[in-house]
Amino acid sequence: MKELYSLLLSKSVELMILILILQFVTITCCFILWIRQSRQGKMLKRLDGDAEWLKELTDENGAQGLQLMHLLSRLDSSTRKLQGRLGLVRYNAVGERATDMSFSLALINEEKDGVVISSLFSNHGPSYIYAKPVEGGESAYPLSKEEKQAIEQAVRTEGSWGTKRPDHNVQGSG
Repeated sequence: MKELYSLLLSKSVELMILILILQFVTITCCFILWIRQSRQGKMLKRLDGDAEWLKELTDENGAQGLQLMHLLSRLDSSTRKLQGRLGLVRYNAVGERATDMSFSLALINEEKDGVVISSLFSNHGPSYIYAKPVEGGESAYPLSKEEKQAIEQAVRTEGSWGTKRPDHNVQGSG
């Protein structure tokens, strides 16, 4: 017990500094979360006001309001084509002592149109990069298992991205 007490006394300055750093990080995180929450509240109030304005506009203007709603609907459908979804799968394509240096990256929209880019890393020779167009989640070119996984991952995401490792090592897929 005396040893523990003497160890704590000898390391008390380091422990105090560590505690202060942890407190600073905690306070900073809380402040960032508070800022985000207040911004989201302002955005919700703005959206609520916009929805009320659109309702009043359609009620007052009849046919013109319906034309505006049709225009907004067309804008919504065109922006869906622009929203990007990402899927990234890292893997070991050479099966030697290499790590997961190869990858397949799918960049698609809500309609599953876009591109899948694959990089096959090699320790002993050239590395290769492939880009394949994707329409409706499929490609006119043969897709590797990892490319299909990247596309599936992008379809499942809501505008965010992450990485996934496949369950196997691939020998020269492409």
